[in-house]
Amino acid sequence: MLKEWLLNLLYPPRCPGCGAAVSRHGQWCSSCFGAVWRPRRLARKRESRLTACYCLCDYRGPVRTMLQRLKYDGAVRYEQAAEELLTQFPWPERLGHIDCVVPVPLVPEKERKRGFNQSEVLFRSWAERRWPWKDGLQRVRSTQAQWHLDKADRADNVKRAFEVKGSFEVRGKHILLVDDIYTTGTTMEACAYALHKKGAASVTGFVVASGTL
Repeated sequence: MLKEWLLNLLYPPRCPGCGAAVSRHGQWCSSCFGAVWRPRRLARKRESRLTACYCLCDYRGPVRTMLQRLKYDGAVRYEQAAEELLTQFPWPERLGHIDCVVPVPLVPEKERKRGFNQSEVLFRSWAERRWPWKDGLQRVRSTQAQWHLDKADRADNVKRAFEVKGSFEVRGKHILLVDDIYTTGTTMEACAYALHKKGAASVTGFVVASGTL
C-alpha cells in the first residue's frame, strides 16, 4: 500500500488517452473509453482457420495512439491500460475452453531492435492470471510490413511464414491466439494454419483493436 501511495504521489494516475486525472494507473477516462470501446466478434471468411476472433476496440483515436506509441516509441507503460480493457471483455464464458495463450510472433530482427513483442506487453499479465502463456510460434522467414500491402499481397506475404516451435506440444489444445491489431486477418490466419497443422483442436483469435466489422 505504501509503495502504491508513493507511486501515485510521484506519478499521479493519468488517462492513457488524453492525460486527464483518473483514480488509478491504467484507468481510462469515460470520454476516451466511450470513444473507442466496441467489443465484438469479427466477421471472418467462410474457410477461416479461426473458430472466432474477438476485438475490444475500434482502431482509432486514443487506442490507435496507444498502440502506435507502444510499437514505435517503446512505451511499455501501456501494459496497465491494455489490461484495463481486457478485464472488461464482456463474454469471458466464450473463452472457458481455452488451454493456453500464444502471441503472434514478430520477425526476430524486429523484435531484437524493438526489445519486446507488443502482443506480450499487451496480453501476458492479463493472460497468465487465467491460462499458461506459451511463446509457441516462430517466424521461419522474413516478411514485409503488412500495412502497405493490399489484401492479396498480405496473404502471399505471410503464407507459410510461421511454424510451431519444436518444444511446444500443441496437439489437442484449444488455443487463444493474441495480437495487437486485426486488419485483414491474414497474419492470424497464417498462424492458425500452422497451429492446426500440428494438431491444435481449435484456435480463437483475440485482439485489442480493429478497423473492420
